[in-house]
Amino acid sequence: FLSPHFDDVALSCGGLVWDLAQQGHRVEIWTLMGGFPPDANYSGFAQQNHLRWGLSGETAIRIRRAEDHAACQSLGAQLRHFEWPDAIYRRDSGSGEPLVIDNDTLFGTPPEACLVEEISGMLQEALTNEVVLVSPAGIGSHIDHLAVTRASEKLGKALFYYADYPYILKHPDWPANQDEGFEKRAHTLSEDALQHWQDAVLAYPSQIGDFWGDMAALRLAYRNYMVGGGGRLWHKDTASEP
Repeated sequence: FLSPHFDDVALSCGGLVWDLAQQGHRVEIWTLMGGFPPDANYSGFAQQNHLRWGLSGETAIRIRRAEDHAACQSLGAQLRHFEWPDAIYRRDSGSGEPLVIDNDTLFGTPPEACLVEEISGMLQEALTNEVVLVSPAGIGSHIDHLAVTRASEKLGKALFYYADYPYILKHPDWPANQDEGFEKRAHTLSEDALQHWQDAVLAYPSQIGDFWGDMAALRLAYRNYMVGGGGRLWHKDTASEP
């Protein structure tokens, strides 16, 4: 499972990850934008995010990495952190200006072509033929999510996709507005899967305030999402169902 940020897989399909691990599959979550900021020259937008988290710079990344370890342990998944920095820390290679300056540019700027190539090249070298690859669908057009989606699609192999949560909530008609022929894979998730999914999301306390008012609201939101069919996989091409 490819995760643009530390929490994306857990938020989007943690119950499925836990269930696959319980079935005996070796499940790995690779976080691509898990690197430290290249310097302390933070943009105004990065500083706003630090203020919201109550954390900044390297401290924020260290804490989020620790949160991710706890979440993956709860899901029974192995993890790997890569060193590309989050978009809020990246700069335009030509002008040197921050790549994103607000939420509009965070969700409206195409990913850097060179970054897509780097990620795709790494995946091409690292993945063996028997690996079943699961990518974010890129719903919501977050620049980092799109970078991972496009890099995955450049591999030319069959892919599974997970719907990016919570961005899918603002795009309830997905994939009806797509023309690629997405098909949903049915998968029954149990109460145990839901419990571990909720617990994994709660392992990211630095992020909970961004989406939910409290833990009770989080647990209810995930119960409703799972019962409504959320947290399963989609595909475009024929592949072995995990």
